[in-house]
Amino acid sequence: MKLRPWTFDKDKEVVLTWIGNAKITDGQWRIRAGFQYDNQIETLEFPIAALLLLKVGAFYKDGQIMESNTTGIIYDAKIPKLDQCKVISALDACKEVGYFLFANPEFMSQSVFKFVVEDKTYDLPQFEFIRAVFGVNTVITNAMMRPNGLEMLVKATRLNNPKAYLELEDDIPNNIIKDENFIRYFAWLYFSPSIKASFESVYTLLTLKQGKKEYLNLEVQLPEIFNTQIRFRGIQKGNKFLILQWLGSDMEGTTFTDIKVKHKAFKKRIAAPGKRKYRKSFKEDTTENLLNDDSTKRSKQDANQQVQDIPSTQLQFNNLAQVHKIYGDTQEVSKGDIYILNHGKGGGIQKQQQIVGLDESIYGGTIQPIDFKTLEVTKDIGWQGLEKFIKMIQLLAQDANKYQVAMNFVYLPLGRKFSFINDNLRRCACLVKVINYLTNKTQYVIEIATPDGKSLSTLIIYQSNVDEKFLRDLLQKLMLQSGSWNKKILSSLDCEKLKHTSNTLVDWKDKLIMKLK
Repeated sequence: MKLRPWTFDKDKEVVLTWIGNAKITDGQWRIRAGFQYDNQIETLEFPIAALLLLKVGAFYKDGQIMESNTTGIIYDAKIPKLDQCKVISALDACKEVGYFLFANPEFMSQSVFKFVVEDKTYDLPQFEFIRAVFGVNTVITNAMMRPNGLEMLVKATRLNNPKAYLELEDDIPNNIIKDENFIRYFAWLYFSPSIKASFESVYTLLTLKQGKKEYLNLEVQLPEIFNTQIRFRGIQKGNKFLILQWLGSDMEGTTFTDIKVKHKAFKKRIAAPGKRKYRKSFKEDTTENLLNDDSTKRSKQDANQQVQDIPSTQLQFNNLAQVHKIYGDTQEVSKGDIYILNHGKGGGIQKQQQIVGLDESIYGGTIQPIDFKTLEVTKDIGWQGLEKFIKMIQLLAQDANKYQVAMNFVYLPLGRKFSFINDNLRRCACLVKVINYLTNKTQYVIEIATPDGKSLSTLIIYQSNVDEKFLRDLLQKLMLQSGSWNKKILSSLDCEKLKHTSNTLVDWKDKLIMKLK
């Protein structure tokens, strides 16, 4: 998915520095975002639902986010009471850690929550809480920006603890509603009074500003929740932290154990005679999606619109409710032999571009809509056994005069048992980019999560031109070889493996430093 408009050179990497104001253009909500290049900032406007693709500190190339390049490293924090905080300006928050907004008045005036926990302070941009907790897909984000938006997505609801019932509107795409993580999230959002009130406050606060003709900063009233653990990517300076990206939390859980859900997508399959048709389509692999940048053109209605998986926000529920689908209509499914259909819309293998929309779909629209899966609802937002590695990298990053360190997580590709740690948990890789100021050299450190006891060394790559394709190929080969680094690829690289040890964090850090160039 590539963001449009995009005013930068196709091959130029730019970093998303900050999120700006919301505005209405041609009756549609838009969001402004500032990208840094050549020590200056340029502001672009996107549909409000693009918020889920806008990650502060991330690098973008030709409008596409780069998972291998980001800003800041990963930390944990425990907030005693989520709504007990001060509100400060982005200027004040960023000054404390030396993060530059390039004297841009719009970005400097954005609102930031300041949490004080013992001797540490954590600054959280309000737009980032909204993006991570409520901007989970196009459907929910667009609902957030209209009055009673959540109510317009339901036909009927009931809550008789410990059971919840949801009958959802047909407007929710089939491929979204089939995701049980979304069902659990929606039930949590709808049936939790404090979470629902926080969600609805986003639109309420915007309309108050509209009435006063003020700048439309994205703001939110935090829910009253105790002892919230948050995981974030951010910048540390002493005991001060600036949160750039909210990665996960264990906010207030659910009280129900079962969710019954009804939607037109749930059809009872009935066996029917006849051969089964199979057509291999290259469309998904060869189509390049470009975001529609003409606000006068609207997305059309498509119940089976494309839904893409992208790196997710984690939400921890100690009680994972069971989802029970209520089937309505029937669907005949042929049970005969398979035959291959070689013609149709699959087309050739030449990559083609498709304009896609993130606005609300309407009858008579012409743009193909698209949505995303960004949620991982889990019983544990733990580090997947990477705790020691991450703490070791945090120690390395404290030597800011010698090293610039950035850290990110990516999932291993699907396709083998090694892609998963267990039935419900995707295995992830931790990517660390280290710039050595003393030698002016860049290297990448890759650590794979192995809480299941797999033996796999840390990989250090001594080259600065690690791009997205190279990274995908490397992890694909790792997955196909069930957790072994591909010798053919490694032989063509300037790289080295670092064996795991049971030494202290300081010893591990020192061993890594000895390997860095």
